[in-house]
Amino acid sequence: MKQRAALALLLCALLGGASAAELGDRMAATVDGIKQVHEAKVSGARAMHEAMVSGARAVHEKKVSLLRSQLSAKAAKFSGSAAATASTSASASTTVTAMSTPTAIPANCLSVAEVAQKAGTFTTLLAAAQAAGLSSALSDRSLKATVFAPSDEAFEAALADLGMTSAQLLVDTEMLQAILKYHVVPGDALTSADLRDEQKLPTLLAADLEAAAEGEEDGVLTIQVQQVYSLAGRSSRVKVDGSLSSAVVVMPDVNAGCPAVVHVIDNVLLPDVADE
Repeated sequence: MKQRAALALLLCALLGGASAAELGDRMAATVDGIKQVHEAKVSGARAMHEAMVSGARAVHEKKVSLLRSQLSAKAAKFSGSAAATASTSASASTTVTAMSTPTAIPANCLSVAEVAQKAGTFTTLLAAAQAAGLSSALSDRSLKATVFAPSDEAFEAALADLGMTSAQLLVDTEMLQAILKYHVVPGDALTSADLRDEQKLPTLLAADLEAAAEGEEDGVLTIQVQQVYSLAGRSSRVKVDGSLSSAVVVMPDVNAGCPAVVHVIDNVLLPDVADE
């Protein structure tokens, strides 16, 4: 009520002491002033938003550039290694021996490769395993391991960030072996119930690095178990941290109860085994 009374008094003062033309000019000036203030606010907000976007883009581009340089250095390192270039098939055979032991396999259990083929959303993963000489390992139903499997969408996003095509990735078998082994934890089929916060999981790549007298920590994954709250209640989300990238488990416990369990993830885990 007080605001209305004040407005009425103001209008009376304006109408009583000014002609219609003067009143129109004053009103036009007032409107122009309001427009200028509004435009200044909008311009300031736009400039702040553009600065934030530019900053975020710069951080993203710097991270992508680092990933590219790390992978390039790693590829050169593996390509220059006599042990790595000696025999891809021999490496794959060693992988099978390290992860497989004679055991009774339940009839309903599939190999990791069979799980991927049945799902139909892991064509890039299967092609990478084939190119790296690891198909026999993933096709072995006696394989005892925990496998974090990136979907086709995960590979597409990773390749886009790295500025590579699938053809460019598949041509470097040593780099492929390093990346794929970084997604396999040998020895135990760990379900989501077995994964704990801050848990360290040595991968097949860690075993390779340790054998080469290098930093085995570079081949270790770290588990982060996060609590998520929603209208449906509380649930847990599992995040897998690698050296150069992280991924979230989007479909856990595929093939649970079998020698190898598969957790589908939304990103490709990239190791950091480049020379300092």
